[in-house]
Amino acid sequence: MILLLLLSFSIVRAADPYGEDVSGEGRLVLSGSPVKIAVQVLEEGKPVANKWVLFRAHNGFISSDSVFSDQAGFASVEFIAKANGWVEGIVEDESIEIHPSIIPKKTLLKLILSFIIGAVLILMGLDNTNKGFSRLSGERARQILWKMTNRPIFAYLSGIFLAIFLESSTLTGLMLLGLLESSLISLSSSLIVLAGASLGATFTVQIIATDIIQFSPIIVLIGYLLWQSKSKWSYIGRILLGFGLIFFSIWLIRESIEPLIDTITLDINPFFLFFGSILLTFLFHSSAATLGLLIGFVGVIDFSQAIPIILGANIGTTFTILLGSTRFSSSGKSLGLSYVILRSLFVILSVYLLFLPGKLSPTSRDIANLHTAVNVWGFVLIPLCFPLANLMNKIFKTRRAGVKLDPLYLTSPSIAISKCHEAVRESVRIVNDMFKTTLIVFKRNNNALRKVVIKRDDEIDKTQKELTAYSSRLLGEELSERESNKSVTILKIMNEIEYIGDLISKSLMAYAGKKIKKSYFFSDEGFGEIQEYHQAVLSNIEEIQAALGTMDKEMASQLLMKQDGSREKLDKFRESHLSRLKLGKPESIDTSTLHLDILNDFDRINFHIYNISRAIVGKL
Repeated sequence: MILLLLLSFSIVRAADPYGEDVSGEGRLVLSGSPVKIAVQVLEEGKPVANKWVLFRAHNGFISSDSVFSDQAGFASVEFIAKANGWVEGIVEDESIEIHPSIIPKKTLLKLILSFIIGAVLILMGLDNTNKGFSRLSGERARQILWKMTNRPIFAYLSGIFLAIFLESSTLTGLMLLGLLESSLISLSSSLIVLAGASLGATFTVQIIATDIIQFSPIIVLIGYLLWQSKSKWSYIGRILLGFGLIFFSIWLIRESIEPLIDTITLDINPFFLFFGSILLTFLFHSSAATLGLLIGFVGVIDFSQAIPIILGANIGTTFTILLGSTRFSSSGKSLGLSYVILRSLFVILSVYLLFLPGKLSPTSRDIANLHTAVNVWGFVLIPLCFPLANLMNKIFKTRRAGVKLDPLYLTSPSIAISKCHEAVRESVRIVNDMFKTTLIVFKRNNNALRKVVIKRDDEIDKTQKELTAYSSRLLGEELSERESNKSVTILKIMNEIEYIGDLISKSLMAYAGKKIKKSYFFSDEGFGEIQEYHQAVLSNIEEIQAALGTMDKEMASQLLMKQDGSREKLDKFRESHLSRLKLGKPESIDTSTLHLDILNDFDRINFHIYNISRAIVGKL
């Protein structure tokens, strides 16, 4: 009977009214810091008060060796633990062990430093792989976007291809912002491309998940030697160097947490992990960086912690494009917001992942596969891209805007150069409009229209200043010889365009103002010659505009062959004007200087057009 009474007492880990363990079991604590250890004494399942509980410390110190249980049957002490310390609670012949998760101070410091250094190495690695891939395929990427987005399935496949070879769905999105702004692609096609790019970008994480981290120093060495060789393999070497740095960062983090794998279990609120992942991905501008860090912690996390981080990373990666879109017109903003909505739908449709066995620990490949599984939804949601695009077009009424030379493009020179090229084409279009209007101003003596032409030159001046500053920054990046030459050529062309704009606004429009003020009129023959030479120069502007579209050297060379003919035409008109002066025509006498000055300015415009042709063929 006495034995039965003794055995009826039991000691368990303390729990709050909601059943949550508050005993200190698994509690994360720094060595040397106090942690509360609590047990509960029960008799036949009911709390027992005033029962003597003995505590025994193993590899640490406790505040008291024995404590009476309170009315709820709880007894607690403070435990100051060393590494691997734990406490034993004893009631009569019953005992229980409480094992806090003790982190030594040196280990914690090593973990923090490893995390910081690992994050930096991952970002450096991604930067190198990104630059390597973009140098290999950046120009090709733009051509693919222009040619393969007419059909939804081709747009989706091109998105996958681009994200793999640009090594980033973010860069693909930034490229699309520029093409959308220039009306070279529709909003619905842009969304489909981004849906494919979301899947293509998971390829990077799949590579990171490859279990070859032990070879990371060799990969870094080979990559560095190839990169520095300045051969055709240099870009491949840079890609290898980038992935080697990423693998090394994962190895560094794993080495720092290895002593903790069997001693700690992380218990962090999933909502905190989800929103923390969104923020971290936005700060890194890369979901691959966030997931690379997550892979580094394989062994101390389980599925219930990994999945919120994966889902958060898939939303956080959209905010870079959303932020970039704010610098564009309404069409760009519509793409930024649409992309956030689309990727959010990926995450919503992936909530089933939360029902995976939460306490199991994922492998590196599990994390990569789960990330891929989230982004497979892009293919399913292709039909949704069309109504979503229509809705965004209604919310954001699209209008034409100038080219944006966004600093975000500088990380991918091929894209940045294409934006500079786009700015030049837009400036030539403005010059074309200004020069067309010039003849109307002279013909109708329209002073209001003259002021409009002068005002438009401000757009060219602004673009020239922005392009010069942007090109200076671009030339400070690591460019290939071809990219450097193209950047310089575009800058030379922009300077020639700016000279043409000044000739129209500051010279020709000044002559127009004089003509209007003094009520001069040209003779019919004289104005006919001005019209004819104007049409010849306008034709040259239109030809150079077409040549600039694709930097067509053949077209530019054909234009240069017309130079002698233009000079002969000018000499012919000058002689004709002198003949009219000899005949004493009043209109010719009044406008003699004006007539010749206008023809001379047309000729000077031709000179700058031919300079643009020379720049295209590489002779300026």
